[in-house]
Parts: sequence; structure tokens; C-alpha cells
Amino acid sequence: MKKTPKSTQATDRTDLTEKPHTTGAAAMTQWLWPLIGALLLAYGALAFNSGLTLSPLSNHSDNPAETATTVLQQASSGVDMRGSPEVQNVVPAWVNLMAHISSSEYAYGADGISDTNIYYFSMPEARRHVLSTHMMLGLVLMVAGFLQFWPGFRRRYRKAHRLIGVAYILAAFVSMGMSGHHLINSGIANTYNTFVFHIGLWIMLVGVLVSLTMAGIALLRKDIARHLGWQALGFGFLLTAPLQRMDWLLLSGIADGVSFNEMNILVNTILFAQATLAGFGLFWLNRASSPLRNNAALTLRPLNRPLQWVGYGVILLSALVLMLPMIMGVSVADIGWMQRMVPAMPLAWLAALLDTAWLPLFGLLLTVLLASAWVQWVAARAGVETSATLPRITLISLLAVVSMLFYAAYQLGMPTHARSSAGAGFAVMGALLLVFGLLLQRAIAHAERGKVVESLQMVLLCATAPLLLVMNGLLFDLIGAVPAEYLARSAAYEMAVIGALFVPLLAGGLLSVYSAETGRYRIS
Repeated sequence: MKKTPKSTQATDRTDLTEKPHTTGAAAMTQWLWPLIGALLLAYGALAFNSGLTLSPLSNHSDNPAETATTVLQQASSGVDMRGSPEVQNVVPAWVNLMAHISSSEYAYGADGISDTNIYYFSMPEARRHVLSTHMMLGLVLMVAGFLQFWPGFRRRYRKAHRLIGVAYILAAFVSMGMSGHHLINSGIANTYNTFVFHIGLWIMLVGVLVSLTMAGIALLRKDIARHLGWQALGFGFLLTAPLQRMDWLLLSGIADGVSFNEMNILVNTILFAQATLAGFGLFWLNRASSPLRNNAALTLRPLNRPLQWVGYGVILLSALVLMLPMIMGVSVADIGWMQRMVPAMPLAWLAALLDTAWLPLFGLLLTVLLASAWVQWVAARAGVETSATLPRITLISLLAVVSMLFYAAYQLGMPTHARSSAGAGFAVMGALLLVFGLLLQRAIAHAERGKVVESLQMVLLCATAPLLLVMNGLLFDLIGAVPAEYLARSAAYEMAVIGALFVPLLAGGLLSVYSAETGRYRIS
């Protein structure tokens, strides 16, 4: 490797000629904003309808819990309850829409969401008021949140932006307070999907509050870029609700005899990854629509030696962990913590795949990807020119890893609950690597050094997901994070997968918010 001239290290000349407002990519994003707004408004209306359906002020049924129980029993016995008076009284519109896409039994029957609906109507009226208000505030949050992130509106109507921002913050804090009240009083057993969803709701709640607080601190410091980034993260957490409903509606159309809860395994796996990407996606879109600063020099600092060696250590650890079953000559199904954390059926399906040559080959290819991407990232930060072979090695190994992940997902996918629990995460890992790999190639083709660094960061972080999956499982086993009664429902494995997908995206998104590339834009 040889050093590039000093001027190249300080400035990416291609970036300096970039015109964010006139590029084809920026023009193409203009049609996205009406679509995003329409989707969020549609969910807000459905959320408001859910609140109206539950609220004692608007629902005057004599015994709604008993009516909801009748709907469940009749639908489970094969009676088509769509459009019935009982359904119209106690079932929110989005569930009725799902019934028309799929079937009465899928939407209203057993192994679905009806038990939770019955519980909601059996709560004391005071708690029904709290939860229904929380639901109806979804309309305020979606509309106000969208207007906060719509660049054209924000820049044209500054005063309205500030007033709506105040309303958004107040609605978010009130809504999260009501959500916390509901979670504390309901407990795990009465939360839909019990343990996994209960913990997910708490993560969402805390994530919103922390993000809004950090956004407020950044605003006080007049750091608009970081204010926007933290607001985007907080809105991403709020988007778990509409994204979940959209996933449920889309998946109901391809359920093909599989129950609602079985399909929900897929939703659990992808939801936080979707929401995090959606939130930071809003930030990236806003950044791309902003003009460059007058002095738009890229001021990246080389990574110091100790941190470089930390990276190599993580790569070696990843290789060792993935190769360990082969080195020890044991089946994955015989590993103690796996037996405790993963139910017998998903573990059997995992062992059938991982006890083959798939695992050592995957471990080798992933190690090559991590090593080549790490060297490329360190060089890009330092402004050091590398051989043209290195990016090719990164691309080829990435595509090979993605192919193996998709193969694993196919082998461990639907249609049964056990198989979907075992394999859904592999597909998401592959999809994330593919997306950021393509963004990396685009940044390289356009000689955008700042975006090359950001894309390599995301590739590296997402490539650690298999290692994080194993480490999460070990940690949950060590600290007893999941109560024994929920282990048999794959709760520990689901949470390990969710964390392995969510943490890299969260870290990469925040690195992007604080990146040198972001510093080049005059975000307002």
C-alpha cells in the first residue's frame, strides 16, 4: 500500500463537486415523501380506530370481553365471523382487514391475537382509558413525526416545524408513559406473545425516551445534525408499531394454512432491524437532501494501532467460535448452552445444517470477508491507496457469505413454527449484508470516500451478527435472562437473533450520525 498525496487525504474531490439537490438520486427521492406520509397516515388512522374500539367512551357494548370470546370460539370452530355484529363491536379495523386478506380463523381464531383482545376488554375501565388513549396518540405521532422529517416542509415552514415538534415531543412522552403504565400492570403473561414482545415493548419505550432526551440535548447545543439523528432513531423506535402491523397484513396474504403466531416468528425477527433501518433511513434521506458546506472537506482520522488490533482480535474470535464445533468434534445439539436455550425441535433443525460442511465453509468465508473489509476500512480512513484486488475480495466473499445465509434460511425456513424459529434470522443477516454491500460498491464507483467508510462500517458490523448470535445465547444462559417457562417457546433464541440483528444496525446508524461524512452537510 502507498500513501496518497496529502490533499487527497484531507478532501474527497469527487464529493466536493456533488450537488445533492440536483442529482438523479435526490430527484428520485421526491416521490418517496408522499408515499411515506400516506403509509404513516393510514397506520395512524388504524391506530386511532383501535383506540376507539377499546375505549369505554366510544364502545358501549354490554360485555365486550364476552363478545370477543365469542368471536374467538366461533372463528376457531370454522364459522366465518367476517362482517358479523360481534366483530364490528370489538375487533379493530386492522384485524378485520387481515381477516379479509387471509381468513376468519387466521385473524380471529386460536393461536392468534384474540386472547390479547379479550384481556384488553376485561381490564378495569381506567386502564382501558389509558391504553386506548395511548393507541389514539399513534395518529398524532405518525403525522407530526412525518412532518418533522419531511425536508421540504421543515425548511419552508420553520415556525410550524417548531410548534409541531413540541406537540410531537409531548405526545411521545405521554404515550410512552401510558405504555409503561400498561406494561407494569399487565405483566409478561398478559402481553401478546408474552416474553419476547414484552421485552421488546420495554426496549422500544426506553429507546424513545433516551433518543428524545439526546435529541433535546443536541438541540440545546445547536447541533442540528445530531438532533436530527437522535430524533430519527426515536421515530424509528415508534415505527415498530406501524411496521409490525404492515408485516402482519403482508404476511397474512401468504400464510397458506400457517397460523398467525407462526407467521409472527418472522415479524419478531425482522421488526427491530426494520425499525432501526427506517429511522436512520430518514436521517440519510434528509442528509442527502441537504447542501454541502462551503468548506466540505472530509476530515477522517486514521485508526490508531491498538484499535486496529482489537479489530483483528474480533475477527479471530469470530473464526474460532464458528469453527469450535468442528474443532471439538461435537454436534451443535450436544453443546450445553444450546440445549438449554433452544427447544429440541429448532435445535434439531439447526444441528442438521450446522453439523455438515456448511459451518466450517461459512466460517472460513466470513473470516475472509471480515479481514478484507477491515483492512479496506482502515485504509479508507487513513486515505491510503490499496490494491484493486482488495475490494474484489471483499465483494466476492460478501456475495458468497450472503448466498450461504440465504441457503441456510431456505433450509431452516417455514412452514413449521420450529423451522421458522431456527432459520428466520439467517435470511435477514444475508439481506442486510447484501444491501450494504451494494451501497459500498456504489460509493466506490462514485469515489465517495466518506460513504465508502460508512458502508464498510455497516458491512463489518452486520458481518458480526453470527458471532453476536452465539455470544447473546451464551450471555442469556449465563445470567438466566429468560424465565424457564419461556425457554420452551424459543424466547431465548428469538431474543438472541433479534439482538444480533439490532445491535449492529444501531451502532452503525449512530456512527453515521456522528461521522465525518455527516459533518460535510449543512443540515437544517
